Amino acid sequence: MSDKRYQVFVSSTYSDLQSERRLLTQILPVLGCLPCGLELNPSGVSAWAAIKKLIDESDYYVLLVGSRYGSLSPSGVSYTHMEYVYAATKQKPILVLMHEAPETRSIELQEKTPEGRLKLRDFRLLLQRGLTAGWTDERSLEMALRQHIPQLIQSRPMPGWVRANQVSNPQLERENQALKQRLAELEQERDLWLGKGEGLATSMAQGQDIFEVAYRCKAYAAGNCEEVSVRSQLSWNALFLSFAPYMSQPQHEDFIAAKLAERVQEVALKDVQASRPKTHAVTDITLAPLCFNTIKLQFRTLGLIRRVPRPEDARVWWQLTTAGEKHMTALMAVRKTAPRPA
Repeated sequence: MSDKRYQVFVSSTYSDLQSERRLLTQILPVLGCLPCGLELNPSGVSAWAAIKKLIDESDYYVLLVGSRYGSLSPSGVSYTHMEYVYAATKQKPILVLMHEAPETRSIELQEKTPEGRLKLRDFRLLLQRGLTAGWTDERSLEMALRQHIPQLIQSRPMPGWVRANQVSNPQLERENQALKQRLAELEQERDLWLGKGEGLATSMAQGQDIFEVAYRCKAYAAGNCEEVSVRSQLSWNALFLSFAPYMSQPQHEDFIAAKLAERVQEVALKDVQASRPKTHAVTDITLAPLCFNTIKLQFRTLGLIRRVPRPEDARVWWQLTTAGEKHMTALMAVRKTAPRPA
């Protein structure tokens, strides 16, 4: 057997597929795969961010489908559906293990509402466009997994994982350290350059000035999903408050992008419906890189955030400056109202 191991994200609804999910986590290691996934139903943005990170880090994506559509996100789309769409957009090799006759399973394992059953039907139709293997019981599920996982690995080879001592390269490590040092020097030069523009902030857009945020998202209408480009208008204060309360301590750029996306999510459906009136849900907000970089540079030049060096971490980290803390406090502080006349 090869020394390489592949990380596989296992996605499924939860309460109706617990034994089948356990079976997958037992068989996958035998096939040279490391299963991962959230073992409880996700709830909230933090869980969804963790799921996307796991999918990003995984080599393959396996979706186990029984007779439920799954818990719904605030957008009306199930988290299982969202995981599948996200994995597809990331071009992950996907294997769908779909029950051949979901209506024959125990009644307590099935969707309880007509709307849920309709969404499950539409979801199954979407899944049939990709690599799908049927199953009816744990025996047939194990056989499908043992047959199709090796075929998927052979047809869609992925980087996988190997022991660190097998890929150690002293020369590469020295080059990496030299690059990190050069990046630190460039960062210092950039800070000096920005520091010379002290009078620039007075002429910059800020506060209640409007900025047009460019982003892409998934728009759902009539059972179909389409990736669209959208522009929404938000004030600089609204953008700042989307992440500022969390940045008294350093946070990495992915966190800031996620918080900005949460804020855009609040207005995205209305703005998408302006051109696509039948859209009923919007997910997976991703800011355009140029737009995200403009927002960062704007707040940095205004002196509200600063870059924080983290030599041990390749990601970029940011924190509020003293001016940023004061600005956030001024925006969030509750003012005293005038007393009512007696």
